[in-house]
Amino acid sequence: MTDSQPTKTVTITLDAANSDRQYPSYQISINAMESETNGHGYRLMGSKYMGRSRNLRTVELTQRDADEIRAVLDEVFPPNPAAVLDEIADVLARAYDGQSLAELRDEHAALHLEAAAAVLAHLTARH
Repeated sequence: MTDSQPTKTVTITLDAANSDRQYPSYQISINAMESETNGHGYRLMGSKYMGRSRNLRTVELTQRDADEIRAVLDEVFPPNPAAVLDEIADVLARAYDGQSLAELRDEHAALHLEAAAAVLAHLTARH
């Protein structure tokens, strides 16, 4: 018998943060849900959660939604290529030498940085 991992979903939620009809307050959040009532998220708009909000609408995101959102975010906040390059080089150093990039001599680390640049160039050329 195998234990299957619970399927996580991503939702965008609009909540009424108060019950004031004249001056309503709303919250919008993005949430990683493990079940219908269990998950965690990030408030994108609105006042701090006070535990009294009322759900007005929840929309489950698809992979296409996630890809489109990620593309918009990358356009405005592009990934830091230097940080990605160092991360790839560190993974290569640990896989091939059993040491972090920082632990290697400069001339040896340079080889992993060169290989990481080639990997990154190949991956970005595909997109």
